[in-house]
Amino acid sequence: MRIAFSSCMSAVSFPQQPAWQEVAARQPDVLVLLGDSAYYDVGQGASVGAIKEMTANQFAQHAHGRIASQLAQPDFRALVQMPGLETHAIWDDHDFLWNDACGADVAKQPAWAHLIPPSRAVFAAFRKALAARLAPGSYPAAPFAWPNNVPEPGYSTVQLAHKVLLHLTDGRSYKSRRGSGPLLGQAQLAAMEAACAAADPATVHLIATGVVFDARNGETWLDHKHEYDRLLALAAQHRIVILSGDIHDNNLASYDLPGGRRLFETTSSGAAVRTGVTIGALQRNWGLLDIDDGTVKIEIFKSGVLQYQGSIDRAAWQ
Repeated sequence: MRIAFSSCMSAVSFPQQPAWQEVAARQPDVLVLLGDSAYYDVGQGASVGAIKEMTANQFAQHAHGRIASQLAQPDFRALVQMPGLETHAIWDDHDFLWNDACGADVAKQPAWAHLIPPSRAVFAAFRKALAARLAPGSYPAAPFAWPNNVPEPGYSTVQLAHKVLLHLTDGRSYKSRRGSGPLLGQAQLAAMEAACAAADPATVHLIATGVVFDARNGETWLDHKHEYDRLLALAAQHRIVILSGDIHDNNLASYDLPGGRRLFETTSSGAAVRTGVTIGALQRNWGLLDIDDGTVKIEIFKSGVLQYQGSIDRAAWQ
């Protein structure tokens, strides 16, 4: 089974997205989008300030248009429509509201809280279109008649071949700023722990998250130490690979745990952005997992060149 993954793309600012041709050439079975599938707050006059001044309906139309642009990008569209491909997406700050927006904090702000329901509705429509491989009518036409009662993306799992369980997390709806507040929140963490406990002990767990686990810059799991420690404890009992995005760069890391087991993290971010979204070096980053009953093989590509690779023995988890 072959799983491709990446994050961070803007068809508005970067209408050419050759990374998807490279991914398609490797014929993946699954594509995982790790957030920032559109940049609501960047490009063509958009900004954080402008988003904050929008009505709910204005934001719904704006976000709908940004996602529509990405779905219409020819190389992305051709990839998602490949026969047999499953595509799964989570959201992060730029396809939630704006840079570093945290749902738990925004919900407490009367001036901005009205933007959350249309954001949920647009992202739900995006997921529906991906699941349908962009079949005609799977993404609603403009103007977007958004419902007001769509739930947050939340936490879910997808059972894949070769005893692989994909965990799709929601790192925006419950997130607060750094400190003692939540990242995923108690309900998601408990559900993840229960899903791991219920799975076959030989299962490989892929945890899709918008932010990196342990880097010391930007938003990280380490900013939320209680949840960071809970994921470490979970990884001490189960075979876990974190799939992360956000940083407009790639990385491959492992963390030694008590008892000899290791936690692995593979990061790929910047399918079609620059290091500073619209400034800096142009990024063309994506990753690939090849998983069979014995091995998890990892390849991460930057600008068409293999940057990192590794192999995990499933039995030893080393």
